[in-house]
Amino acid sequence: MSAIPLKPRSSDGPIKTSILGTGMSLSVFHQPSISRLPDHFVLHSIYERTPKGRLDPLIESGKLQGVKVVRSLEEVLEDTEVELVVVSTPNNTHYEYAKRCLNSGKHVLIEKPICPTYAEAQELYSLAEDKGLILGVYQNRRWDSDFLTLRKLLDSNTLGKITELTSSFDRYRPLPSTYTPGTNWKETPGESNNAIYNLGSHLIDQAVVLFGKPEKVQGRVWDSRGIGMDENFEVNLFYPSKTITLKASIVSASPHQLRFLVKGTKGTYTKYTLPSSHPSLKKFDSPVDHEGFDSEPEEGWGTMWVAKEERDGTDFIEEKVPAISGNYKALYENLYESINSGDRSKLSVKSEQVLTVLKIIELARKSSEQGRVLPFE
Repeated sequence: MSAIPLKPRSSDGPIKTSILGTGMSLSVFHQPSISRLPDHFVLHSIYERTPKGRLDPLIESGKLQGVKVVRSLEEVLEDTEVELVVVSTPNNTHYEYAKRCLNSGKHVLIEKPICPTYAEAQELYSLAEDKGLILGVYQNRRWDSDFLTLRKLLDSNTLGKITELTSSFDRYRPLPSTYTPGTNWKETPGESNNAIYNLGSHLIDQAVVLFGKPEKVQGRVWDSRGIGMDENFEVNLFYPSKTITLKASIVSASPHQLRFLVKGTKGTYTKYTLPSSHPSLKKFDSPVDHEGFDSEPEEGWGTMWVAKEERDGTDFIEEKVPAISGNYKALYENLYESINSGDRSKLSVKSEQVLTVLKIIELARKSSEQGRVLPFE
């Protein structure tokens, strides 16, 4: 049965948007993206679940002028002016909040991961189709500078046929950020709070964008700081002619963390992250407050080594690979195009990709428990 056509918009003006949650994503990603697209979106309201003063800096800066702050989800659901709801709350609330918003006739954009389980995500997509609504997922790391640069390099075929790729989000945090349980939900034990859901959903999504569904999955998740949650993971995705390794460590003691290592039949590419203290990473309150937010200085560019043709494999040309600027607001531009045109097929983050990511996460966790490689299908 084909999907029900999208619900037509009631006006041609900017899409009135409500954001659920007052954490980092509000101030760093969503509010700046919306404010930079005034012809497409207007921030109508924010649902502050537990008043903690997190909105004070935005209020004092004047960035929330005219924005309503509400204290209950019902106020958002009953507001007929709200067309789009951004769910930017802890992972274990995504399913319930998104379902209620869809049932109230609102388009929804959910922070990754869309839901803790594959089955819940399937249900939400079916509900969105039944209601004639858009359900988007905020996979913003597709528009990171380093990933856009990698995609361009792979599209050029300069490295030849890819045989191996390692993608990492390693950090060095030997101590938890807080010793008060519950003040940082990402460090509060809970199945959907583990690193494979938070960081892993980004890395897995990028792999799915590049290579599609794998044939087999192998995973390992573990706790290295003894705080009762799996803060580290390593996932191997097996394809007919290549292996993709995705990993994150919370206690990687290095100022220069590996981001990408790519091996092909003609060359190799490596990319390291800049130290967190680097001036280029400290210039802006938000990465989307300025054009080209994520354009790295040359010292942060990746390096490739390409084998010279008709040689014995010992001679290589070394080149720096210029970084492409990141563009997080592109996700919001794409969301607007989908809603305004009434065409969900225009969404860049496809439902099939989102479901594939969740299935890989579930298989990787099962693989870790059973200690074996599992088929994807």
